[in-house]
Amino acid sequence: MRLFKGWKLTLMASMALAGSSGQGMAQKPGSWGTNKSSASGGQVAMPVSYVVQDAPVTGLPLGGIPAEAYSAGGLPTGTLPASMNPAMEGMPMVGADPMMGGPGMGAPMMGGPGMGGPMDPAMMGGPGMMGGPGMMGGPGMMGGPGMMGPGMMDPGMMGPGMPPPPCPECGGPCPGCGGAHVDRFGRSPFGLFGNCRGILAGLPALFIPYGEGGIASQRWFDASLEGIGLQRTSGGSGYAVSSLGANSGNYVLTTDSVAPDGMQAGLAAQINVQVGPGSNLEFGYFGILDPSDAYAEARSDTANLYSFISNFGTLPAGGFDDSDRSYVHTLDYRSELHNGEISIRRRWAEPAGYFQGSFLTGIRYLDLDEGSRFTATGENNNGAGNNGLRFFDYNVATRNALVGWQVGGDLWYNFLPGIKLGVELKTGIYNNRSEQETSIYANSLPAFGIPEIRERVLDNRTAYITQLSPQMVYRLNQSFALRSSYQVLWIDNVALAGDNFNGAPPSLFLPGSARVPFINNSSDVVYQGFTLGGEFMW
Repeated sequence: MRLFKGWKLTLMASMALAGSSGQGMAQKPGSWGTNKSSASGGQVAMPVSYVVQDAPVTGLPLGGIPAEAYSAGGLPTGTLPASMNPAMEGMPMVGADPMMGGPGMGAPMMGGPGMGGPMDPAMMGGPGMMGGPGMMGGPGMMGGPGMMGPGMMDPGMMGPGMPPPPCPECGGPCPGCGGAHVDRFGRSPFGLFGNCRGILAGLPALFIPYGEGGIASQRWFDASLEGIGLQRTSGGSGYAVSSLGANSGNYVLTTDSVAPDGMQAGLAAQINVQVGPGSNLEFGYFGILDPSDAYAEARSDTANLYSFISNFGTLPAGGFDDSDRSYVHTLDYRSELHNGEISIRRRWAEPAGYFQGSFLTGIRYLDLDEGSRFTATGENNNGAGNNGLRFFDYNVATRNALVGWQVGGDLWYNFLPGIKLGVELKTGIYNNRSEQETSIYANSLPAFGIPEIRERVLDNRTAYITQLSPQMVYRLNQSFALRSSYQVLWIDNVALAGDNFNGAPPSLFLPGSARVPFINNSSDVVYQGFTLGGEFMW
């Protein structure tokens, strides 16, 4: 009996599989293809009832057998309907007649009232069983679209209808990547230049980029410290201060001769304080700690040097005793820059994490101080007072204090895990409280050795600052990263010392002179240079 009972259950399972031709496979929630519509080529999860020995599982009956066909004992009774499989229509179902030898088993199934009759083509050879379309050979089972054919391991299952298995190397979907392991944007897990990873892997362990955070690691640091080198690449009008010969046009000294175009060393520092999700408060400073101090001189053995203060020996004719007909003229230039900022920054990242950026706004203060000094040394003064070499000393100094509001942002590309490339742009409108001060010493002035002439002019003017800085960060470990950048700083509407020389002689030199103190604060200046330092995170 136990053997017969097992045979009945095996037969029922075969019949059920035959009736489920074309139906979708049951899938557990979250598996590939779940909740995908058939229109998109995916498999549709269908509720299926499995008949156990005593009671059917609720839901759609297995193989389309109506619920009313079940007997009280939980087994289907009656004959198979055409809806299950046309090849088995009218076939008695298990439980309709006695177990062995009756019409419910032997005759229609195995060939006779017992077990020894010939095999019915409706079972093993017909369309309803192993050889037909309803079972292993047909479209509903191993060879058809519903099972191992197009509906399973073929394109119906593993093709466009369902996602491919995850890539064993990058862990993500790689449709048609051919081993390149790219994401939906066509990028490898190591950025657009993944081949660089192999080159960097050959570095000593200390210098291999720290990539534990992956390609989408957040752009963040608590503090940074950098050394900077800035060079003033433009600014100034090339004002002439000395000529060889009266009214000759042969200018031997100009402010361009001493323009601060050399590299000036400085320091940059920044501290970040997180104030919310993706938001932080920044305190930043950079400045030149080694002010430019350029120097130039011109000499004439025949005392044939003339200055700007007499319009090069023309006003008055032959110039002044102190500033003209000189043996030596000198000119120097000094420039110093300091910058401070307090900004609020809001960070963002694109979904894949390759690109990240931020927006910022805040207050900026910039101080630009400059000074230039012209001196002349001539023949002996043979007068009773102040006997000695005649001299002339002219100092001009300017100061710019810019305060205003700036906006900006940055954009970063995660080149490789541990290496980021970015660019930052900041710009703003400022009020420039500019000041110009001039003092003159001369041998012929009544108060010898004391600046007899002092001039001071103040003015407020709208100014502009724009700063562009490509940057790179190379992280060495969780707490420290190398940082470098190229800085371009443009400042407009400022007073430069070289543009504030006043060539009109003072009245003590030339009575009735129309000399009027002024300030020229409409100049612009550009600084460029590099920074190198580190970022710290704790």
